[in-house]
Amino acid sequence: MSTGDLRERLRRLGVKQGRDGLKPRPPQPRPARHDLPGHEVETTLGPCFVVEKTYPLDHQHGTRALAELLECDSGTAARLSKRKELHDADLSGLAFFDIETTGLAGGAGTLAFLIGVGLIQADQFILRQYFLREPKEEKAMLAGVADSLVGRVGLVTYNGRSFDVPIVQSRFTLNRRRFDLASFPNLDLLHPARRLWRGRYENCSLGTLEGAVLGLARTEDDVPGALIPQMYVNYLHTGDASEMLRVIYHNAEDILSMVTLATHILETFADPLNKRRSGEDCLRLAMWHDDAGESKQAEAAYRAALDRPLPDAQALVAYERFATFLKRADRRAEATALWQSWAELAPDDPTPCIELAKYYEWDAEARDMAQAKEWASRALLCLSHWRKGWQRDEAWKEVKHRLERLGRKMDS
Repeated sequence: MSTGDLRERLRRLGVKQGRDGLKPRPPQPRPARHDLPGHEVETTLGPCFVVEKTYPLDHQHGTRALAELLECDSGTAARLSKRKELHDADLSGLAFFDIETTGLAGGAGTLAFLIGVGLIQADQFILRQYFLREPKEEKAMLAGVADSLVGRVGLVTYNGRSFDVPIVQSRFTLNRRRFDLASFPNLDLLHPARRLWRGRYENCSLGTLEGAVLGLARTEDDVPGALIPQMYVNYLHTGDASEMLRVIYHNAEDILSMVTLATHILETFADPLNKRRSGEDCLRLAMWHDDAGESKQAEAAYRAALDRPLPDAQALVAYERFATFLKRADRRAEATALWQSWAELAPDDPTPCIELAKYYEWDAEARDMAQAKEWASRALLCLSHWRKGWQRDEAWKEVKHRLERLGRKMDS
């Protein structure tokens, strides 16, 4: 079949050459902006979209009111943030900062599509959530965020040092905006939260601590954080803003929880001996002071912990840490009661027995070879229950050597 015949046949079938008759591509759906409860705000770089809500300072979030933050000690905030600028700061000048992103791993390609900023102004708490309706509005959104942070004394975040602040700072940089977010003092609540509650609850996520510490339960409007990136992708593709309402609720709850959790944390660290503190709280605070080299505060908190009820696992930690503290201060005689309590509570642990054997063998005032031999023998019995391995073998060798030496001393 010739080319001409083929063209004629295609023409009869209704096939047209060229672009004639082609229908234009249907327009991409645009985000349904009117579905979101916010308004446009003009910035120097164009309009951005903001969802704003105002709360009275007596608003209860969990068991606490937002206003209680203002009664906290700024010196404690300075210590926990490791930024002395906060020492004499007015805590009403803090900005509570939390973001939702297109990815949970971070990186230069991650967009912060929702940036929440909570501010105390006069007798109100104002929550502004800057929402990225379309990626082309990012410069304007960042300008709005920067404007809201001008004059603030610092940030309060939850894992913000590692996640929120680096991501938003990178967006400022990529958009050629000079705004040094990373220079703000940052009271990142995750770190003191881990100090207080790691191992006591399932994890130290903000959601877990809301229930365990603040007595909060979110409504069905909430959404798991892991689903949020895909929800935003769906929004960009379809323009359906219904899922974004749930994301906005999630972000708002995060920020309100940071306010009352900050209050709880600052109060706890500022006054570790308060009667309201549990034994576990006192123990964690004692370890914090101990690690910081603050001997007086550490000792007081260790004693407070042991004066209050403690679960067995935490009591063992208290005995070990406080005994080590006293030994380091060359106060071994005071540590003996702790080693004995430790040995009673953990009969298969040779460590306190070995410490007591050392004490009675070598301490000039308490020297008692019979006591030393008894404790060394108990240590050997503990080791006999251990699974065979190099650690057991080394410990066994050391204790056997001690017993032989004690035997020679007693025979001489």
